Amino acid sequence: MSLNMIGTLGVMVCRRPGFPPFAEKEYLGKLSSQAKGLGVQVFVFCPEGDSAVGGTGGPVKQIQGYRYNRADGWSIGTFSAPELIYDRCLHRNGEETASASEFLNRLLQQGSMLWSRGLPGKLKVHQFLKRSSDLKPHLPATIQYTGAESLNRALLTFRSGIFMKPSGGSQGRHTLYLSFIEDQKIKLQGRDRRNHTFEQTITLQQMDDWVRHFTGNRRFIIQPFLKLLNRKGNPYDLRSLVQKNDRGLWSITGIAVRQGAEDGLTSNLHGGGTAYPALSYLASNFGDEKAARIIRTIRHLSVQLPPLLEEGFGRLGELGFDFGVDTQGRVWILEVNSKPGRRAFTLTGDAHAARLSVEHPIQYARYLLLRQLRRVNT
Repeated sequence: MSLNMIGTLGVMVCRRPGFPPFAEKEYLGKLSSQAKGLGVQVFVFCPEGDSAVGGTGGPVKQIQGYRYNRADGWSIGTFSAPELIYDRCLHRNGEETASASEFLNRLLQQGSMLWSRGLPGKLKVHQFLKRSSDLKPHLPATIQYTGAESLNRALLTFRSGIFMKPSGGSQGRHTLYLSFIEDQKIKLQGRDRRNHTFEQTITLQQMDDWVRHFTGNRRFIIQPFLKLLNRKGNPYDLRSLVQKNDRGLWSITGIAVRQGAEDGLTSNLHGGGTAYPALSYLASNFGDEKAARIIRTIRHLSVQLPPLLEEGFGRLGELGFDFGVDTQGRVWILEVNSKPGRRAFTLTGDAHAARLSVEHPIQYARYLLLRQLRRVNT
C-alpha cells in the first residue's frame, strides 16, 4: 500500500452472471474512483466458492476480487484481507445468506471491521420501532405469517385486503396482495420470485394451500393493504436516503418519489418503476401547502429513525427509508433498508443527491479507518 493510502475497503457482493460477476457495477465503479482521492483502496469480492485463496476454512490471507479504474474498467486481482468490509450482498436464497455469513465471520475473527451492521427481519424492526410513541402512528399493523390461522385472521381484520412480503429484503420480488372479491372468492395479485407479475382468482378453499406454496420456506409478514396511489391510480412511495458523512454524523442525502405502473402494486425500481422529484410530485397530488407538510414529516422521521435503530441494533452507516402517503396525506413507514439503492436520484436528475450518495459511504469509510489508526497509534 502506498504511503498516502490509509486502508482498504472490501465490498462484499453476491455473485451474479456476467463480468464482473455482481450487480451495482456503476455504483461500485464510482465508489472506487471516489475512494482513490481519499486514500482508500477499494476492491469488490464475492463470498461464495473460491474467493479465499487457498480454499475454505481457516484464516483468509488473500482474496480473489475485482478492482476498478477509469482507464481500463474492471479487472481481476488478488488482495489482502481488508481492514473494512462494506456488505452489499442482496441475498436471494438461504445458500447465499449462509455463504456470506460464514465468509464474513472468518474475516471479522481475524481483525477486519464492518463498515455497518445489517438489520434483522422486517418484523423485528417493526416491533422495535413501535415502542416509540412518536413513531407508532406511522407504522402499519404488522403480523408474522405462520400459516392458515394467521392468514385468515388477517383477512378478517383488514377488510380492504392484505399485503404479504418476505421478512428479509426482496426489492419488490415475491410479494402478494389478497382480497375478497365475492363470497368464497379471493383475488391474488403480485410478483413471483423472478419478479414476474401475476394476477388470478381462486376459491377460499384453495387459498391456504396456494399461499403456503407461494411463501415456501421464507418468512413472510402480513400488513393491511394501504391505498398509496396518486390521482391517476399509480402506486408510489418516497425513498429517503440517510447516510453518515465524513464526521460520522447522520445527514439526509435526498428524498425521491418512486412510482410504479398503473396496474401494479409496488413502486420498486427493480419492478419497472420510475422516479420523480418529491416536492413537485406531492404538490401535484395534494397542493403546495399539504405537500410541504408531508415532506416536513418525512424529514422529521428520517432524522428520528437512525439513532433509534442504532440504539437497538448497533452501529449503522446508511439507511433507506420507504415512506407511503395514503390518499388522505397520512405518512406511513413502509420499510427500513440497511443496504439501500440510490438509483432514484439519478433518475430524478438530482445530481447533488446522486453525488452525495456515492461520496458519503467512502467518506464514512475514511472516517472509520482514520479512527482505527488513531487507536493503534495511541
